[in-house]
Amino acid sequence: MPSNDLLVVINSLGLLFAILNSFTLGLRFRVGRTLEHFFQNWRLAVRALLVNFVVLPALVIGFAAIVPVDADIKIGFCIVALAAGAPFAPAITRLAKGDVATSESLFLVMVVVTVVLVPFVLPLAVAAVVPGVAHPGIWTVAWPLLAFVIAPLLIGCLMRLRYDEAVSGWARPLLIVQLAGLVLYVNLFIFAFTNLFVAVWWGAYVAAIVVPALGIALGSLISRRNAPIRRATMITTAQRSITGAIVVTIFDYTQPLANVSVTVINTVGIVILLILALEWRRARSREHSVPGPAGATPARETASRAP
Repeated sequence: MPSNDLLVVINSLGLLFAILNSFTLGLRFRVGRTLEHFFQNWRLAVRALLVNFVVLPALVIGFAAIVPVDADIKIGFCIVALAAGAPFAPAITRLAKGDVATSESLFLVMVVVTVVLVPFVLPLAVAAVVPGVAHPGIWTVAWPLLAFVIAPLLIGCLMRLRYDEAVSGWARPLLIVQLAGLVLYVNLFIFAFTNLFVAVWWGAYVAAIVVPALGIALGSLISRRNAPIRRATMITTAQRSITGAIVVTIFDYTQPLANVSVTVINTVGIVILLILALEWRRARSREHSVPGPAGATPARETASRAP
């Protein structure tokens, strides 16, 4: 086990990332426009919420219940399954030339649903998959999510509304700081628990491929007629909330193996989606670069915004 001082540093970096990430997203979002887009596409939103909070969690938690892995790794599966609202989903969607407005609206609502749902459902899911594990109370799980995810997000949104000109240049420097904090957090965590990362080679790494693969498959079913929206729903579903997962593992489920499995699944998932986003971007660029028949006017995309 690493020293207590090193654990304090690791956890502090994790919380720094969570706070700055939520605050920066609040500065970037135009909440009124985002919520308007959400309600205008409410059918798509309902399907996305059902997939992210019912179908995908049921499959991942069911997977955790049957695979022969350490009990703490199963806890990590439950955390990843229920923590939706991926902070990097809008950026990856933009990279993939998907519909960023859809990604942002789904992200914002999923964060709120995660904070409401996880304190009630996560302890029950963990108790069902790992009988006998300590059962934290609802408020014990809820207050860190409120303090380190929702509060910074709301403060960022309010500052954007009230002091738009003054805070307009804050987002980029804060993005650099938060990414540095995340990189340090992950690398120090791997350094501190190297033996555990080796020990979980089967369970956590298989799940690291299964979870994003399920998310991509299910996300593609949410919207099948509009490619940019489909890419947004696939990315938003496949990437789980690393911010919420970090907060939960720091305060409520502190078992090292649970944290290791969460880190592995989220990190590998981000890498997979980045590669896919680059491939989608490359394919989209090639489509636009292909010349049409002589004398023909290139057809414009007329895909409807509706799913």
